[in-house]
Amino acid sequence: MKNKIVVFSFMILLFSIAILNVLTPPTIVSFAERRELHQFEDLEIRKLLTGDFLGDFDKAALDQFILRDQFRRLKASVAHTILKKTDNNDIVVIGNDAFKLEYPLDETSVIHFSEYINAITKTLLQESQVYFAMIPEKNYYVEETPDFLSMNYQKLEELLKDSLSDITTIDLKEVLSLDDYYHTDPHWKQEKLDGVVERLSEIMQLETDFSTIAYTARRYSPFYGAYYGQSALDLAPDTLEYRVSNAIQNAIVKNFEYTGDPNQAPGVYEETSLGSMDSYDVFLSGSTPLITIENPNSATNKELIIFRDSFASSLAPLLIEEYQKITLIDLRYVSRELINRFVDFEGSDVLFLYSTLVINNSNILK
Repeated sequence: MKNKIVVFSFMILLFSIAILNVLTPPTIVSFAERRELHQFEDLEIRKLLTGDFLGDFDKAALDQFILRDQFRRLKASVAHTILKKTDNNDIVVIGNDAFKLEYPLDETSVIHFSEYINAITKTLLQESQVYFAMIPEKNYYVEETPDFLSMNYQKLEELLKDSLSDITTIDLKEVLSLDDYYHTDPHWKQEKLDGVVERLSEIMQLETDFSTIAYTARRYSPFYGAYYGQSALDLAPDTLEYRVSNAIQNAIVKNFEYTGDPNQAPGVYEETSLGSMDSYDVFLSGSTPLITIENPNSATNKELIIFRDSFASSLAPLLIEEYQKITLIDLRYVSRELINRFVDFEGSDVLFLYSTLVINNSNILK
């Protein structure tokens, strides 16, 4: 009788889960994992014959399983607290901070990055003043241990120094600290970038006294960064803060991917992104190949062109007081062979601003 009870209880559990999975409406997007989930497709003879149906069905069954996020969190919690596993999905949690393991240093990638930048400088920027600033990932500010390995940042800098040519380098390491980054996200906090702005101003010989700019702070909470979902742990969320000034408020933003009504085009801050899959997209609408910020009240005709990754989205608004126009180019989404069709580089300041995450994975540049 005991065996029968166990067997029938297990069968009831299996059938109950199956019925609940069938009755539960499909989930389109996983905010925790920041991706669209696989959906159950209509049965097609072609897919049955090729075997694609079973593969698609398997992916959808995993993605649409009931209480998926809760099971992910339970698995991660058991691995982290009971089994003492140091990472989950390559995410390590130290105190209140989540870090993604970025190890080891890929020297080939660094050389490729340098050659890529040199090619742009020699072909397009011969008449421009060119600067390069490397953004250290937050791992740089954590002491290496046997459970937390970091890439060789000193070697990375040496490779860049030896291979980048005709470019003025700006060192940002000493004006940043771990506190300047979000706990659950790889990005830096905009409200912590005063030191970065001051260092850029010093080396690039900018005329604006940025310390006198009056900002109004706007905040959004809770902000769950990229590492929150990847870790699957119940981490304390961040507060996302973004600064508004008169120049930022009046700036004209042109996003070359935006095809809607020009009168409804997003400004410097796209507040509808708050609460979306990535609230960091509030800064200049997130990743986009080409975007410009124009300052109609500028006292100069100076222009700045930034070759960038996502970190620059929160920095660029803080520089608009100095320039009539700032152009941001993301070479992860547009080929370098095409940019001269859309951008006039003559007479502009040019800043290559890239995080070590991109430099160590430079194959993502087109």
